[in-house]
Amino acid sequence: MPESGLHTATAASESWLEVIDADSPLLLIAPHGGRAEPRTRSLLNPKVNDLHTADITRGLATRLGASALINVAMDRNRLDCNRLSQIIEHAPWLLEMIADRVAAIVARHARVTVLLIHGWNIIEPRLDFGLGLRNSGGELRPPGSACVSACDDFINGPLAGLAERLQRHGIKPTYGMRYPGGGLQNLLQAFTARHRESPNAPLRSISEIAMSGVVDAAQLELSVALRMPGELRARCEDAIAEVFSGKGDPHVIRSANVINRAPRPAVVRPEIGAAGTIAAPGRIGIEFYDPAAHFGAMASFDVGGAGMGARIMMLFDGHRAALFTAEGRPTRSAGAVTHGPLSLRREGESIVLAFRGPAVIVPDATAYLSIERALASGRLDGNAEVEMRFEIDRAGGEFEFDRILTSSGTAADALSSSVAFGRVSGKVCIQGVARTINGFARAGMSFTGLGPQKFTARRMIWACFEDEAVPHALEARSVAIGDPPPTQSARILGAGGWSPCELSDLTIETPSVEEPPHRMLASLRRPDGSSCEIDGSVECFIPLSRPGPEQSRIYTSLGFASFRIDAHRGSGMFEYSRVADSVLTAADENDDSDSD
Repeated sequence: MPESGLHTATAASESWLEVIDADSPLLLIAPHGGRAEPRTRSLLNPKVNDLHTADITRGLATRLGASALINVAMDRNRLDCNRLSQIIEHAPWLLEMIADRVAAIVARHARVTVLLIHGWNIIEPRLDFGLGLRNSGGELRPPGSACVSACDDFINGPLAGLAERLQRHGIKPTYGMRYPGGGLQNLLQAFTARHRESPNAPLRSISEIAMSGVVDAAQLELSVALRMPGELRARCEDAIAEVFSGKGDPHVIRSANVINRAPRPAVVRPEIGAAGTIAAPGRIGIEFYDPAAHFGAMASFDVGGAGMGARIMMLFDGHRAALFTAEGRPTRSAGAVTHGPLSLRREGESIVLAFRGPAVIVPDATAYLSIERALASGRLDGNAEVEMRFEIDRAGGEFEFDRILTSSGTAADALSSSVAFGRVSGKVCIQGVARTINGFARAGMSFTGLGPQKFTARRMIWACFEDEAVPHALEARSVAIGDPPPTQSARILGAGGWSPCELSDLTIETPSVEEPPHRMLASLRRPDGSSCEIDGSVECFIPLSRPGPEQSRIYTSLGFASFRIDAHRGSGMFEYSRVADSVLTAADENDDSDSD
């Protein structure tokens, strides 16, 4: 992207930077508080700006009487104020401002505390501390060549006190779980001894002051639930203000973090290679759709491979979407998997999906082609609820939920019988509106987690019917990798169990990435030679995009549909994904490349 328009003048002429000066030992910085510019639409894999961090930083500065440097408008895709190399090249005056304020605060107060306010685009209530440290073997250690940005007394004093307050408010504190702030170019590393020999005078000055042991700096990564207006954000801001105002209870910590400042031992090459063979997470989950209520949902948990997370997405009222996401390893047992407020558990001959927690409600699901645009249009429902019971139907054979729950969840399980179809019923409540749901469901290995991760195009459907004159359920998928004909597979669930079929054709076509499929057809041939023709009609959908391999982008159309075999009707789900090496939509302002 051309850098025209970036100035090397002083901050006085920079309308995108808000400066607050105060007589306080605290300096707040919001590097990513801007918004995507129109020119960002042309980028294949742009970064997401940290929405609401400018407002949060301004509010904290007012409450704490602190100095602050707040990026209120600069798109990080044009100038990333968290990357030292970009600051030095395009806005060297910004480092000068930081150096001047650090020196002045130390001269007045003998110490300085620097808090960098960032956003993390998961939705669960979580705050991740970046200190150049990551939890490893029960202790905090620097990853790679990172330098630690604060002293032990600060980490086990104010920060540990903040962690305790957050936990009391239902907010999970972690240390370097996603963003330890240890990269060489990360702004946090300016507040360590790492750049003491830098040829850049302001950066060298900051680093030299840090070497004297009078600087404590921390990167605060606030999840979406802590940034969107609402009770969780208020609780988080209150906790930060209480700790750094010097008022309230003293920081009495019952168990201190063990901090090992020695770099973590390098992983030997064979271990890296072995880890690299885990191409994708194994996912277990449930998808269901009520054609009468026009309400569908998909929930899944990563139980194997390299995945670490869980999520539930609900599509309803034509175009609306509700989303909760969490990061980290789910908790598993013989009959349940749980991640925070989301759980899937076995109860006799039923599987129960339960959720009670925060969800982002987006009025138009097509906004999810851009994560930033979706979050900007969304509102937080702090108490969304889901309680659904799936009755296991033994018609398809023994459904071993407990086995797949405790297995490695590899892709090899995807085509086994570790999936069940049937009826689901229960209640959901979104933004205070309760709904009774009765629909069709699929449970077991997650539908969207199936198949190879490398493809040029992938089409999949599942459908469930109640009429005995047609199959109870069916699945079909077509995966294309490059020029060879696509790999196709299908199976039908009848009274005698599963039967493999020949998939003659699976067509899912969309006029554009923003629009739902206008054509959905599948043609199957049973082992006895008889044919089965399925026609689908989209009921609700969501378009998604994410970074793909080798500087590409994956566009996905995902949703629920009504299906018809002759005069017999059923419901199910579809996915159509394709890989592109250029932007396919003018609305793609920015997307899910989320980094600190």
